[in-house]
Amino acid sequence: MRKFAAMFTLLLPLALSGGAFAESMPQDSSPQDDDLGISEELKKEGEKKKVIKKEDLPPIDMVYVKGGCFMMGDQTGDGDEDERPAHEVCLNDYYIANTEVTQELFEKVMGYIPAWKYNPKMPRDPKAPVNYVSWSIVQEFIGKLNEITKGYYRLPTEAEWEYAARSGGKDQIWSGTNNEAELGNFAWYEDNADEMIVPVKGKKPNALGLYDMSGNVWEWMEDYFDFEYYQVSPKSNPFGADYSLFRVVRGGSVFDPPNKLRTNYRYGLEHNRRSLNVGFRLAE
Repeated sequence: MRKFAAMFTLLLPLALSGGAFAESMPQDSSPQDDDLGISEELKKEGEKKKVIKKEDLPPIDMVYVKGGCFMMGDQTGDGDEDERPAHEVCLNDYYIANTEVTQELFEKVMGYIPAWKYNPKMPRDPKAPVNYVSWSIVQEFIGKLNEITKGYYRLPTEAEWEYAARSGGKDQIWSGTNNEAELGNFAWYEDNADEMIVPVKGKKPNALGLYDMSGNVWEWMEDYFDFEYYQVSPKSNPFGADYSLFRVVRGGSVFDPPNKLRTNYRYGLEHNRRSLNVGFRLAE
């Protein structure tokens, strides 16, 4: 398909750099220590130190979104084929994070930053969106986050994301504006970001108080991607295709032109694909 052939240029994985990371095993382990159970106790002690509590996490600011109905898809009549037909969708109330998940939050929960594992020299900014995460890694993160917080975090559906990006289902080509001349006030993209992912909240939010819904990094959705899904999408709380080799990503990134930052623009990636310009945002 056209989009999969050319419309979303993904960077190659980061080159490995630096020396190998290997843990040294003790050379002189005493059998008496094992008999006394000391090594087991030390292991338990180490595990205790690694326990993360809810209060250890940076704040997760969730925005309440009042449900409603809107016309999802091509707003202007000149969108891509997979954005058609525009169709009415009705959503229940939900919550969505006001920013993309940051490196700081991801590292607190998972104990590492994905990009740093592959290139330790990557710039580190705790307030920048975490990137180089596959859909599968995101699910692992959400599972651990829910264990820590006793919460019900998840990824947004494609319909929830578009409704929120359009400030509650308004006719809004980019999140926050219909005027391309104003896009730089709301989004980091190829014209103003110097191909560098930047900290969240660096631009204006849309009318719901959501930052970077257009630009900075692409965001994983819960849904499977189906090019023709809009032809059969249900009206009430659509949850995407039953199955596909791809998962939906939305929003565009610092490497992309305005066209790909549109609130209607759809794209799909394999669930295990990682890219420098793909991150995610939480819903609940």
